[in-house]
Amino acid sequence: MVGVVLAWIGGLFMPGYTFINPVDQTDFPAARDALGDSAILAHWMNLIMLISMLLMIFGFLVLYPLASRQAGVGGRLLQFGIITSIIEWSILIIVAGVRHFEIHLMQRSKLPADGSLSGADFEAAALAVHVDMTAVLLAFVVLYPLASIMVGLGIAKRFASIGLYKGAGYVMAAAGLLGLVNFVLAMNVPDVGLQTQYAVNSIALYVAGVSLFVVGLGMYRGRSELGEVS
Repeated sequence: MVGVVLAWIGGLFMPGYTFINPVDQTDFPAARDALGDSAILAHWMNLIMLISMLLMIFGFLVLYPLASRQAGVGGRLLQFGIITSIIEWSILIIVAGVRHFEIHLMQRSKLPADGSLSGADFEAAALAVHVDMTAVLLAFVVLYPLASIMVGLGIAKRFASIGLYKGAGYVMAAAGLLGLVNFVLAMNVPDVGLQTQYAVNSIALYVAGVSLFVVGLGMYRGRSELGEVS
């Protein structure tokens, strides 16, 4: 739960996104400049997001032994989904490290010239890093829908009757399916519009995050389907 909340905080208050100097994230120079204009805040939000990824990885490692003992297709889906989730969150950790470097380059661009490198040189380097970071981030965009579908269905299979947690599993799977369809459209129908695809992707991520928070709540409350029985 804490990991999901921290991810929301980091995403909402990251400069260039929802609340702090929001810009079109498909405009790479504008996104770079937003990070540079609020560099200290960007560093802290980036660190918060990195910590959130570690916490979510830890939570899923706790869940994995239960998945390994779960019979049938549901167990295999949950196992594979957990492994895929850990990989996707690891990619975001790499992205966070690259973003820290981009922010640092923008900080250097505002300092007096250092040797042969000017402020414009640092800005150009930061833009190149931002483009590379976005390319790495695309791997997360590919993996998270698959992880959400598998984890969601695997979680749902652990509950015999319909309720909050089983419903959260199915909602997570539906959010993953929405993200997957959006990605396929982005790759094959590029004229749909980047802003529309970005908005749909954000909605899918938010819904999957809410579902993951509910699953974490079940683990915290000691539901036998989501944790070891003491």
